[in-house]
Amino acid sequence: MIKNNLRTSLLKQGQLLSKNFIKHSDEKIQKKAINFLDLKTSKNILLYFPYKYEVKLDLITLEINKHSNNIYMPRIFLENKMKFNLLSKLNDLKKNKYGIKEVINDDYINPLDIDIMIVPLVGVDCNGFRLGYGGGYFDRALSKVHSSNKKPLIVGLGYDYQICSESFGRNHDIKYDVVITETRILYFD
Repeated sequence: MIKNNLRTSLLKQGQLLSKNFIKHSDEKIQKKAINFLDLKTSKNILLYFPYKYEVKLDLITLEINKHSNNIYMPRIFLENKMKFNLLSKLNDLKKNKYGIKEVINDDYINPLDIDIMIVPLVGVDCNGFRLGYGGGYFDRALSKVHSSNKKPLIVGLGYDYQICSESFGRNHDIKYDVVITETRILYFD
């Protein structure tokens, strides 16, 4: 119940952000991420197509492309499953049932072979646990990542208002290693 109320509140707050604030904050957040993350030597990087009020990734995408590294994107399937497939300039894109773009190909990667995962968020609790839109797609797709010895760096990009002082995370929720906002970088262990 707390998650649903919090999700609703955070999504309403996102609607109140001005276009000017979003543009300048997205740029700040992406520049911080580019300076902080090892995008040069990370071979496989998970990104996302921004939805609603999620931080844009255009500058990060350009930086990754400079180094010819692989970009993977989420794609959902029946039975609430998610896989990650390779993005290339030749791919067709199609909107899924939520209106989010997806890459249409069969070039998938095991999540454990990804070096950096930039996973979208609605909110983050005080312990680094992710609050998403409530479908659980990322939680299920990344369930084996938590217990692996070869764990990718899980990064969230968001705005300060999305950082919550409450603790609402559950064992099955994704936990970020790092969250980058327009004013700070938060580390979670």
